[in-house]
Amino acid sequence: MKRLFLPVSLVIVALWAVLQPESILTFAAPFFSLRKAYTALTGALALGWMGLCMVLALRPSWLEQWLGGLDKLYYVHKWTGIAAVLMVVAHWLLVLSPRTLIAWGWIEAAARQKRAHGDGFSWIGQGKEVGEWAAWGMVVLGIASLLRFVPYNWFRKLHKGFPVIFLLGTYHSVTMLWKDQLLATPFGIVLMAVCVAGSIVAIISLRGTIGASCRHGGRVTRATLDGSGVLELAIAPESSWPGHTEGQFALLTLDRGEGAHPFSIVSAWQPGAELCFAIKPLGDYTRSLPGRVRAGDAVIIEGPYGGFDFGDIAEDQVWVAGGVGVAPFLARLRMLANNGGAGGRVHLFYSAHDERDVAFPEDLETLCRRAGVQLHKRVTAQEGRFSEAEIGQLAGKAGSVWFCGPTRWGKTLQTVLHRDFGLTAGRFHRELFEFR
Repeated sequence: MKRLFLPVSLVIVALWAVLQPESILTFAAPFFSLRKAYTALTGALALGWMGLCMVLALRPSWLEQWLGGLDKLYYVHKWTGIAAVLMVVAHWLLVLSPRTLIAWGWIEAAARQKRAHGDGFSWIGQGKEVGEWAAWGMVVLGIASLLRFVPYNWFRKLHKGFPVIFLLGTYHSVTMLWKDQLLATPFGIVLMAVCVAGSIVAIISLRGTIGASCRHGGRVTRATLDGSGVLELAIAPESSWPGHTEGQFALLTLDRGEGAHPFSIVSAWQPGAELCFAIKPLGDYTRSLPGRVRAGDAVIIEGPYGGFDFGDIAEDQVWVAGGVGVAPFLARLRMLANNGGAGGRVHLFYSAHDERDVAFPEDLETLCRRAGVQLHKRVTAQEGRFSEAEIGQLAGKAGSVWFCGPTRWGKTLQTVLHRDFGLTAGRFHRELFEFR
């Protein structure tokens, strides 16, 4: 997050600060002067962060690679969006603050200047009204998007409102920059660039063409439910599918009304081969799929995405999987099993809640043996999860650690391995499979 969020923020703050007298920066100016200046700053930061969110929503491949995968990109997108909502709140509180402070008797009302535009239509007045609508919309949609009980389908539909809000915010920003005669300043030029870039992405989003170049048709060839309740899908992709690296995932559209959902690819890639997915029933949508998906169904495959590709230089690795987090490792296991096994020492720590969960996949022991991977398996309901010390004893000697599982466990594990076993940040790779 620091790679994008901080530079964007610092550029905006620096360009704003250059325009301000010392009294503004030291808070020595009168209230209304401070209010005007910091209203501009909070508005600019909100716009800049919203613009960054829009660019991230475009999912450009170069940015995905730079950040280390689409999961990392969406992580930055999520927290930048939250920051933008909070800054919009701060911006609007500054706008409304005089009314409250005057009512409390803390400040005196400022003398109003006669408006040059008279009583008729005003672009500036309309820009202010549009800004208020955008602020309310931003806050409402932001809160709704964070509510975990909102189904993913509704979460996806709610997000369609953000491009509209950005366009409204752009109109508001341009009119305010014009009003304050800032359009020709470096501060104004940068914000206008943000408005243009974000508006282009907003239009692309509203047209539904984000990710279109990465979409490929396919057809379900097999849909079976195994003993652990996992739906195993085999899909024959169109010839346009570019291939994938073990550990990557794709966005599958199995129902146009539901939209795309991310699923790990559990098969190794070979030209002309099927793509295999293993879908655990973790929510309303995934629980409904066994009764809805049939062989012969047409699907849309978007991808491949992700930087969890075992692509560092280390031959010795420790893999840690929690529950459904075992999926990204399966493709790698199958590739190694088909190519003579791992070149170095590889340990797989796999834990799941109960015997039924940990039984997936049925051929895991065979795969690990053929791949030359030592398997450590545990049922957490009976034995608890693997301790950081157990993993650390091997991780400290390994070249790298690859983790896919619950977020909190991943953060704790990374902290302990670094603190107690000297594992550097660059040797710990984590898949962030939470997209909201």
